[in-house]
Parts: sequence; C-alpha cells; structure tokens
Amino acid sequence: LLPVYPQRSTTTTKSSVEDVIQKAGDSFNIKVIEPFYLDEGYNNAICEDILEERGDDNDFHLIFSAHGLPQKIVDKGDPYQEQLEEQLKLLKSQLSNKFQSISLAYQSKVGPMKWLEPSLDTTLESFKGEKVIIYPIAFIIDNSETVFELEIEYRELAEELGVKEFKVCKCLNSNEKFVNSLINIIKE
Repeated sequence: LLPVYPQRSTTTTKSSVEDVIQKAGDSFNIKVIEPFYLDEGYNNAICEDILEERGDDNDFHLIFSAHGLPQKIVDKGDPYQEQLEEQLKLLKSQLSNKFQSISLAYQSKVGPMKWLEPSLDTTLESFKGEKVIIYPIAFIIDNSETVFELEIEYRELAEELGVKEFKVCKCLNSNEKFVNSLINIIKE
C-alpha cells in the first residue's frame, strides 16, 4: 500500500492506512510503504519543476506551502512538521543559490485554534514588490487546495499585498521522473 502523502501525519496517512487495513481484513497481506519525503528521485523531480517555473530569473523568492495542522496535533507527537522541515533542508541544499530566499509556510487554516506557523497569508506580507514562486510541498496531485486555494485565493491576496509577480508550481501529478521514483520506492 503506497499512501500518496509524501510526509506522514496522523491526520492523513495514519487514518487512510487504518481504513484500508480495516476494510481489507484478513483478505490481503498488506505491506505499507513508508513516507517518501526524502526520496532522491522525488525531490529531484520537485527541483526540476520549480526551476522550470522560475526560468532564467533569479529574482524570485521560493515558498514551500504545506497544508497546515492544528498545533495540538503536532504537540502530541505527529511527525508531519518535522518531516517537512527535513525535506525543506534537503531541497534548500539543491536550490539555495537559485532563489533570493527559500521558506516554508502553512495554508488551509480553519477555525480559531492555534495552527502551525507561519501561515502563508502572513508570509506573503513580507514580499511586497517582490517575485514569489509557491510550491505545494505536501501535495503530489493537484486538487482544490492547489488549484483553487493557491492559484486563485492566494493569488488575489498576493495582488492585494503588492507582490510583484506570483507563480504557483503545479504538483508533480504524472511527471515521468516522479512516477519512476514511485516505481523504485515500490520495488524496494
């Protein structure tokens, strides 16, 4: 079983895997593949897509946007934030001299409780008059949170804040190098 979440979280991977195992019962011998957030092929595909979106312009700031979680979930031991930070460190080592800055921010906050920070809203406030590329690090397939939330809602916010240029990378989707990395992960 290959969960399509690069990082592990009790809110996504754990609940999805438990659902499959419960429904399968004793009918199948299920092996669960571990999160692949540090996989070299996967991260190389991300870097290539980001650099393609950037083109020859080194004046961009890169923000990796991840789906947020309530802070209390992380405080209870959820590994999601730690894994995102590990992956960010790896990606920074490959991309650091190609962007003005590289950072991580969280999107999709709902309700009044404390969520992981910094929020993407707050982060964008720092980039008035600047060029920004957003990469949806917690998603591998485009969905409402990448297409609607990032491409439309956050684009509107960026314009209101005076961000000079705002680009959003597509998720890897069916990127050939990404698919090949998944095949290799499954074979291992």
